[in-house]
Amino acid sequence: MTYAPVIIPTLCRYKHFKECLESLSKCKWAEKTEIFVGLDYPAKESHRPGYEKIKRYLKEVGDMTFKKIHVLEREVNYGGGKNYVELRNLVFKRFNTYIYSEDDNVFSPNFLEYMNICLDKYRDDPNVLAVCGYSYPVDWDVSDEATVLKQQINVSMWGTGLWKDKEDRWNDNYYKGILLADLPLLIKKQGFLKMIDACLREYLEAACNISGIGNGMLKCKTDIARRAFLAVYDKYAITPVVSKVRNMGFDGSGLYCQNIDTNLNGETAGTYNYPNQPIDDAADFVLIENSKDSFEENRKRLNAFDYRSPRQMAKAKRLLWLCVHCGIWSAKFYSLVVFPRVIAIKIYNRLRRK
Repeated sequence: MTYAPVIIPTLCRYKHFKECLESLSKCKWAEKTEIFVGLDYPAKESHRPGYEKIKRYLKEVGDMTFKKIHVLEREVNYGGGKNYVELRNLVFKRFNTYIYSEDDNVFSPNFLEYMNICLDKYRDDPNVLAVCGYSYPVDWDVSDEATVLKQQINVSMWGTGLWKDKEDRWNDNYYKGILLADLPLLIKKQGFLKMIDACLREYLEAACNISGIGNGMLKCKTDIARRAFLAVYDKYAITPVVSKVRNMGFDGSGLYCQNIDTNLNGETAGTYNYPNQPIDDAADFVLIENSKDSFEENRKRLNAFDYRSPRQMAKAKRLLWLCVHCGIWSAKFYSLVVFPRVIAIKIYNRLRRK
């Protein structure tokens, strides 16, 4: 088995990064795993104290329990996206697969074993896009003893295993606008029935936008865009029945996760107490795939958790109705005519930035 390396972009969140790396170091197979850390340069002075702490910490800990820790210190600020891409490109010079983690994740003891077994198992399956380490706190409808779901409703990027060849296709389809241009394929195959509301809303609003705003891409480049990929192209992602990752970043310190009051423990994605989410505490992992035909039930359960109100869904529902009953051209025309003010504002802001 080739043991997948882990790449972690970071900047100044010392406490989160330390917890992340130390939990990973306690995983089974840590001694077989190489870690690639991209330490970005501070974009402003408020970043510097945390940046210096991470820099000192990495020098003090050496390779820990890992096979090797590679530290790439950026000499200028790359930003989160470029820092990640440069790490990925470096890893692909030696490996055909990798595990991506943000610096605010905490891992189960069997996370690396789970990742490597699944990356090896589904390597040659062209229909499996990713191996997710995170699983939402949903009571999944699965067969007895199942440890993973091969599902089409979600791709979580909070600790994710990926393959080079499949990432190449993902990047082409996303960055060249092919994913949105394939809206006719989604409608023809009724792939929208595989989407939860959060994904349907963003995908349809982006795909029916003919103003050119956004360069043919979805606003969310991670989870939601990859969810859309599953639905459009009939692909799958592997998800553990019990999460192997806990996200500690819901404190307002990150780029993507909102600041959620940790005194709350709501039953929807917007109010759930993620830092207290139970995760798998087993030392070992055994792969048992769900054998129960429960796709629609699991879609409903995740949809209820990652909730969007009828008001939030109103535009997307109208666009979908038009696509199905009147043709995609009518949905694009509707989007252009009914929402001209929004489009005008976006065009104005784009021109002003130039």
